[in-house]
Amino acid sequence: MSTDTTKVALQALSTYKQASQEVSDGFERARQALIDADVSGDSFGLLQESQGIHTKYTERCDDGLNVLKDGRDVFDALCDAMDTIRAAYTSADTAASQRFGGH
Repeated sequence: MSTDTTKVALQALSTYKQASQEVSDGFERARQALIDADVSGDSFGLLQESQGIHTKYTERCDDGLNVLKDGRDVFDALCDAMDTIRAAYTSADTAASQRFGGH
């Protein structure tokens, strides 16, 4: 029994791309949830001790949003790379097949 390695490789690349897209989507969902959880300045109370907490909270949220965006961008780049590799693999396989009389 012979296995068509082209199909296997293309299938693996498609599966890896799908997994990368799912991770990217997860980063985006987390980022959007943090954005949607907008907290106003008076959410931390009116006591003197709570002054400045909102500023720190906003800084930390901004840091978190940046990390989540970076994570999403990394996995989006992996998706693009899988598409590029898949196209190159298909093109090379087609060219080799034509050289050797395939269809």
